This record gives sequence, structure tokens and C-alpha cells, in this order.
Amino acid sequence: MKTFQEKEKKLYELLNKLNNLDTSQVEKKGQLEIEDLKIHKNQLEIEKNTLEGKHQSLARELENAQKKIKDLENSKKKDQQKQVEFNQKIDELNQETEYLIEEIDKWQM
Repeated sequence: MKTFQEKEKKLYELLNKLNNLDTSQVEKKGQLEIEDLKIHKNQLEIEKNTLEGKHQSLARELENAQKKIKDLENSKKKDQQKQVEFNQKIDELNQETEYLIEEIDKWQM
């Protein structure tokens, strides 16, 4: 029985505390939490915008670097083609020179 009376007494005490609870303090605390959340949200939005700007900047840099790489690759291919053409002309000149030397040797004999 004692426990039932103790439980009833504690229940009444809690009810009295709830009745005496100042709702304005709870509302103020809730408003402060809301303001804190708004401030935190604004900070996160600022960070987000900053990071998005950096991301866009890096994306542009990547695009420029890729263009430069393509330009260098194209330039390298052109240089290689010129080298091949140059080697072909040298071979042609060598063959022509050998032919002329042979002709000169024939005429001198």
C-alpha cells in the first residue's frame, strides 16, 4: 500500500510542477533554438555557396587543362608527321644522290 501512496504523491507533485511550469520560458527556449538553427543554416548556405564557387572554378581549370592537353597532343602528332615527311625527303635525296653518283661514275669510266 505504501508504494501506491508514494506513487500517488509523486504523481501529484509532478502535476503541480507541470501546472506551475512557465510556458513563456519554454517558448523562449524554443525560439532561441530556432534562431540558433537559422544562424547555423545561414552559415551552411554560405559555406555551400563558397564550395560551389570553388567547384566551378576547378571545373573551368580542368576544362582548360584538358584543352591544353588536346592542343599539345595535336601539336605532337603534327610534329611527328613533319618528322616522317622530313625523313622521307631525306631518303629521297639520298636515293637521288646515290643515283647521281652512279651516273657520274658511269660517265667517268
